[in-house]
Parts: sequence; C-alpha cells; structure tokens
Amino acid sequence: MNDLNSLQEEGVQAFRAGDYELAQTRFEALAKAAAAENALDKRAEALNDLGVVLKQLDDLPGAFAALEEALAYYQGQDNEKGEGQVLGNLGMVEEAAGKYEDAVQSYLDAAAIFEELGESELAMYSWQALSRLKLRQKEWLGAIAAYEEGIARLPDTSFKKKVLQKLLQVPNKFLGTG
Repeated sequence: MNDLNSLQEEGVQAFRAGDYELAQTRFEALAKAAAAENALDKRAEALNDLGVVLKQLDDLPGAFAALEEALAYYQGQDNEKGEGQVLGNLGMVEEAAGKYEDAVQSYLDAAAIFEELGESELAMYSWQALSRLKLRQKEWLGAIAAYEEGIARLPDTSFKKKVLQKLLQVPNKFLGTG
C-alpha cells in the first residue's frame, strides 16, 4: 500500500507542477498496481485523477474512459462522495468536448449528491462550474441563477456564504434594485 501512496503523491505533485505527462504515467501505474493488489477504491481514485490529467492533455476519449470506469466502480459500491467527485470531473470533460447539456446534467448531479451528503463546499464547486459554463454560453441569467443556487445552499453560518451574498448585492445597488 505504501507504493500506492507514493505513486499517488508523485502524480499529484506532478499535476500541481503542470507536468501532466509525468502525472499521467504515475496515475496509470497507480491504477495498474492497485488492480494487482485488489485495492479497488485506490484504483477508482487513480482513474478519477487520470481522467483529469488526460483532459489537461486534450485526450478527451481517454479522459472519458477513465472517468466512466471510476464512476461505474463508485456507483457499484454506493460510494456517493466518489460518485459526486467523478461526476464533477466528467462534467468538466463533457464541457471541453462541447457536450454542454451532458455537462450541465453532470454538474447538477454532482451538486445534488454533495448536498445530500452535507458537503456544501463541494456542492458549491459544482454550482460554480455550472455557472462558468453558462457564462461561456452567454446565458447570463442562467449563470447568475446557478451561482446564487450554490450560495443559497451553503450553511447560513458559512463565512463564504456571507461574503458571496454581499458581493452579489453590489451590482443591485448600482442598478438601483438592491
């Protein structure tokens, strides 16, 4: 298991450093080694990470394959948090492939899972991704609505929620609607 953790750490470090080719080799090695050790949770995690790396390398078919395999595993294990993470990443790959409606659904599904699990910060990332997609599509109201939806679902005690709500009030003051 120590070798698996080393491969994962090396992959993460390479990714953070922007060395996507090295990250790819580490995550591929991790997925293979995890399968050999029957560490299927670790394999699914490696496939999720590999999907993100392959997206960065513009290997969208490879990214889809890795993420779909990870998603099938997590769904089969009823691992909702893993499923939500993969769905968020799958949305990112679908968006890059121009499959916008699929991306919207993946982001919505990820947000719903995270909200159900009480992972409001992770849900907010999904809502933000959906908002950015809507902005790219020049769907201004949809972008604002997605962002506001994410903020509304943060806990009332969240510092982030309070700051974001204040920021959203600023345009309304300039428009005379706030």
